[in-house]
Amino acid sequence: MARITPNMFTLLNEQHLNKLHSSRIFNVLDFVSEDSEKLTKITGLSLLEIEAIRKEIALRFAGIVKDPVILLQHQKQYILTGIKNLDKLLGGGLYASRFYEICGNSSAGKTQLCITLAANIALNSSADIHYIDTKKDFSATRLQNILEAKNKPDEIIAKIMSQIKVTTLKSITELFTLLHNFSSSFKASNDSDRPKLIIIDSLPAIFPMSEENTEYFTSLNHLSNVCKYLAHEYCLTIVTVNLIRVWREIELRELKPDEDIELIPHLGKYWINVPNTRLFIDKQDNEIREIKVLQSTELKIDSNVQVNITNAGVI
Repeated sequence: MARITPNMFTLLNEQHLNKLHSSRIFNVLDFVSEDSEKLTKITGLSLLEIEAIRKEIALRFAGIVKDPVILLQHQKQYILTGIKNLDKLLGGGLYASRFYEICGNSSAGKTQLCITLAANIALNSSADIHYIDTKKDFSATRLQNILEAKNKPDEIIAKIMSQIKVTTLKSITELFTLLHNFSSSFKASNDSDRPKLIIIDSLPAIFPMSEENTEYFTSLNHLSNVCKYLAHEYCLTIVTVNLIRVWREIELRELKPDEDIELIPHLGKYWINVPNTRLFIDKQDNEIREIKVLQSTELKIDSNVQVNITNAGVI
């Protein structure tokens, strides 16, 4: 959903905008979802002015009817990950208009997998890949080593590295600003010029667990809405990275041998059903990793494959 910016509406100036932001009203959906009387108190505008802004939002941002045949064609599109076993697990590859999450314990290989995905997909496409790095873990050297291990010439390596647009950020606000900027830039571009993949590595670095804080849930809900909007509106794939934690009825109790446990994404139970598909990557022997379908609306739960981490990335 479009972020409210200065000069977007004639009745809203920068001072009004700052007041809205201080009340965590960032986009047009936040605005129309808020009570009109509360908006008058926040901004100092009259009810008539608030209603005029609402009408302008309805005219400019109301949904449009799309051809269902075209929508179905978009939903059947997918991009190969370049990892044979993973493509088999995913039913072909990463599907357009979908939201995937890769989760696992620390050092399980989540970032290695993401860098490999970015490299492989860029190799087979002219589209840009957006890689959002919240931990400063992205390694251009590792990316270059992966491409060199695939015996790619220098000019191809340079092209691929320029296709992968890395943004480092350290706060929720920066993430939301970037995602809203994506929406504006994608809207102004042709389908062929739009990116096919956005990777966010990782969420826990900027979303510390705080299930008792209502703002925490508000931010998660906003992230869910923005990611799904981008995926569906621009026919691209979203991949997020998350940590995993073990849940049991008594949190402090030690695990018993062969005890059934539930793996919960770090962002809590609220987040469990947000992605279309959640993959769990788990370290096995040496550089072998198991990737398992932890949750999905389309794939068989608990189906799994093995991959290896090599100089050429995950294979």
